[in-house]
Amino acid sequence: MRWAALLCFAFLLVPRAGWGSAIAEGDAAWERRAEGRSGLRARPEAISEAIAAYERAISESPESLEAYWKLLRALWFAGDFASPNRAEERSRYERGKQVAERGFGILAARAGGRDALDSTPARDLPGRIPEADRADAARLYFWSAVNVAAWSRVAGLLQAVREGVANRLHRETERAVALDAGLEEGGPLRLLSRLHAELPKVPLLSGFVDRSLAMPLAERALREHAKHPGNPFLLGLTILELVPERREEGLGLLERTARIEPRPGHEIEDLAIREEAIERLQKEGRSPI
Repeated sequence: MRWAALLCFAFLLVPRAGWGSAIAEGDAAWERRAEGRSGLRARPEAISEAIAAYERAISESPESLEAYWKLLRALWFAGDFASPNRAEERSRYERGKQVAERGFGILAARAGGRDALDSTPARDLPGRIPEADRADAARLYFWSAVNVAAWSRVAGLLQAVREGVANRLHRETERAVALDAGLEEGGPLRLLSRLHAELPKVPLLSGFVDRSLAMPLAERALREHAKHPGNPFLLGLTILELVPERREEGLGLLERTARIEPRPGHEIEDLAIREEAIERLQKEGRSPI
């Protein structure tokens, strides 16, 4: 393990109470992220506090995978819902890419090195990563993929192609599925389904794309996690795009999503999903009411 002695020594010098306190402070601020919101726009104070706390946790305990993925999650939220302009939004995701690389370096040191980790097929990943790290590793892969997807939306197609974003998204999302498909109530399944449904299939860039996989992934997400509003929305959208003979079923799922009440603690995220469902229904000539 590279720098193992140094990391272990540093860890001994850091009081566990301080590291745990920073994580706890970040979690408390994360729970307040929707306070004072205006529609889908969050006030920046709480999420900025969460980011600062998770960054402090990493500084105090740089081997904490939990701190890395929680920082990635907070950076994504800040970019998507609390940034005043595209430049700041992009800077959040850029920071997320850097954080993810540091986190993957820590994970690799526990899994036989970066080459061994990166060359392990997704299906074999649970056997490569120590059991105690698998839950955090799944979240690290997932929130890294979410940040990269958000970054590519802002940076533009050309820049995304240059940086090999499609293959990275696919690799990280498949790894999250292999480690814990149920995290965020099917989050990796939703993301992988969209990759197969939306991305064009281009040799060397996105040759992995397989339209036939999009529906089974979306159906699994809804079957296993029916209460998450993103899952009926995802399946409805995928039906409209890929299975036009089931159009009425797809519209019904979007209508169901358009009527949801946001879950406590997920107000902004759920409202965003509801708004997307309403917009798509209107595009299809269907009233959301």
